[in-house]
Amino acid sequence: MQRPIHLLHDSRMLARMIGVEAPCCDMVAMPTSGKAEPFCACTLANPLREDFLLDLDAPSERFLCYSGSLNDDLFADEPSNWMQLGQAQFEKFLDDTAPALKANQRRLCLRPHRRHVLGDLPGCVKFLRERVTANLTGPFELCLSPIEMLAPSMLEPPQALYEHLQRMFAHLGPASSCVLLADIKAPTALDDVERCLELLPLGTGVLDRGIVLALLEEFVPVSTPILLISAAVEQQLNWFRTQN
Repeated sequence: MQRPIHLLHDSRMLARMIGVEAPCCDMVAMPTSGKAEPFCACTLANPLREDFLLDLDAPSERFLCYSGSLNDDLFADEPSNWMQLGQAQFEKFLDDTAPALKANQRRLCLRPHRRHVLGDLPGCVKFLRERVTANLTGPFELCLSPIEMLAPSMLEPPQALYEHLQRMFAHLGPASSCVLLADIKAPTALDDVERCLELLPLGTGVLDRGIVLALLEEFVPVSTPILLISAAVEQQLNWFRTQN
């Protein structure tokens, strides 16, 4: 069985291409083969802001969004996200959102990021245990986005990087609803060591393809959808097709 692969398209650009009204979301994950049904509607808004809304007119019953930050700048360094205040706000968001999601038969797939309230391996394991596997009919899911959970300081030496990835895939891969895969480049200056890593198309950065494919093979069910950024599309698809 071939893994289902979806591209995260800019929703407005995609709408212009196919001649329809732009959907009320930032991105739409569309399959690279088969029936053209969106896997999820992605929003880049901060769910911990009071004005956060999920629009029921989105083109998918599944929403993909970050877990959020107490900082108005979603990607600013905000230490309180990992402290009691941030975690309590995250739990409140989940409790407040669950009834509406269930009533409208929608699912919310959370995308971890190292600067957000759901940003490290222990936090993701706790989320899966308490909000997903403990309630299989509940409205919450997890997207394994390993690159977004890394800090630049975790990239060297290469062996350390792959140890981090191995733990993420081993603990989160079997229960995640999708995997967002991207490549990365190591920082080139000392002042870049704590910046957010840029997501690059697969095959354009430093990731060892063979190791990542082996982690997928070992820990992620073949039916689990793979999400890719919409760039260098043919190169990324060949990344999967080419034999080792």
